[in-house]
Amino acid sequence: MQRWRRGKARTALALLVFLLTQPWWPASKAGLALAQDGQEKQKRVYTNDDWPFNLPRQLPSPSGDRQSPQEPSSAAKEEGKKIAPYVPTPMSVVEKMLEVAGLTAEDVVYDLGSGDGRVVVLAAQKYGAKSVGVELDQGLARESTEKVQELKLESLVTIIEGDLLKTDLKPATVVTIYLLPAAIEQLRPILEKELSAGSRVVSHDWLIYGWEADREEAVQVNGATHFVYLFRVPDAFRR
Repeated sequence: MQRWRRGKARTALALLVFLLTQPWWPASKAGLALAQDGQEKQKRVYTNDDWPFNLPRQLPSPSGDRQSPQEPSSAAKEEGKKIAPYVPTPMSVVEKMLEVAGLTAEDVVYDLGSGDGRVVVLAAQKYGAKSVGVELDQGLARESTEKVQELKLESLVTIIEGDLLKTDLKPATVVTIYLLPAAIEQLRPILEKELSAGSRVVSHDWLIYGWEADREEAVQVNGATHFVYLFRVPDAFRR
């Protein structure tokens, strides 16, 4: 009898698997909902501090030095010149960056490596500033453009799908960055050459080698410390 029951259970399971794998078998409402939810999540632009993006990319070490995240390989750098991984800045840090910059509606903000567009969107929404996001990744550039359109911010926000090292920065009065040291080192001479006097550069977590910060702010996010550095052009590198 016990053997018969096990055989019956196997038969029922096999029949269920067969039915579910047939193209004519109607999907359940729950299954459809899960599929639709999965599609929405896959397309979603992150604008909140979602895990794991709310974790810090670096923490002060016991010696006081910054601990660097892993650098991209040389092959990755050469492939489409993607010089930094995509790790969104927590929104509380974004707010502090724009506050430290002293942003006004008269400014033009360039966010280099703009990701999902959170910096340029907040700059436009909260301060009424014209903003330009520069993002190499096609998917992120497309999604952030859709977000700008959804929020009807096209008159203030522009997303450029391109290489931040080849972008004309002359119109910028404020530049925001969250890049690895190697990328910042490549960007530094461009900033020195193209930014006009009085422009501000705000960096999340990383100092700019050879520059002196005008202001430093610490921001606590879920028990981790993030740093915001303000640099003024040309004082930062002509002291």
